[in-house]
Parts: sequence; C-alpha cells; structure tokens
Amino acid sequence: MAFPASVQAQDPSGDINAAIRSGDAVKLADYFDSSLDLTLPDKDQSLSKAHATQVIKKFFADYPPKSYTVNHSGSSREATKYSIGTYITGTKLFKTYVLLKKTGGEYRIVQLQFEESR
Repeated sequence: MAFPASVQAQDPSGDINAAIRSGDAVKLADYFDSSLDLTLPDKDQSLSKAHATQVIKKFFADYPPKSYTVNHSGSSREATKYSIGTYITGTKLFKTYVLLKKTGGEYRIVQLQFEESR
C-alpha cells in the first residue's frame, strides 16, 4: 500500500521541539541524519549520528532545559524546513537553529546549533 508523499514526509518539528524542551537527547537523535553539523559552546563540527548523540546528551546534562520556545519557523526550499528558538537553562540563554532536510522521504536534522546569547 503506497501513501502520498505528503503523508510519508510528515513534519517532525513538534516532536523535535518537545525533545529539546525536555532535554531528551535520545528522542532528538531519532531525527538526526546519518551525519550533521553541530554547533555548541565548545564544539562546531560535522559529526556522525552516534557521536552527535553523545555530545548532545552531555550538553543537556551540562545545561538542563528550563524552557524552550520556537520564535520562528519556515521553509527555505521545498526540501528543507527550519526553526529558530530560545533555549533557557538555569543560568544561560541559547539561540537555537534547527535545519531539517528531506532525505529518503523523511525530514532529518542536518544542522543543529545552540549558540550562547550574551
């Protein structure tokens, strides 16, 4: 049984936002592409899904979420979606950027940034 492309490539943004909001690295990693560009306060590089999962687990442990709000989201091209948000911990505020690209009929995170706001 075949499904229309719009059903196959459902936008996982709600699940991704919930994973960030709760600091759930494993749930967030479910949406990582096989490799992704990851920007954190001490890291800015392209990582494999497995390595990025470990790095984001440490980030969430070091900076547990107090709140996460999506400020803007949209589509930059037909096969990409993005969201810009604010991630707040007990002591720091981070501007976030999540870029999803449609690959193999599913949207996957290809770029994830947590940049400290001053």
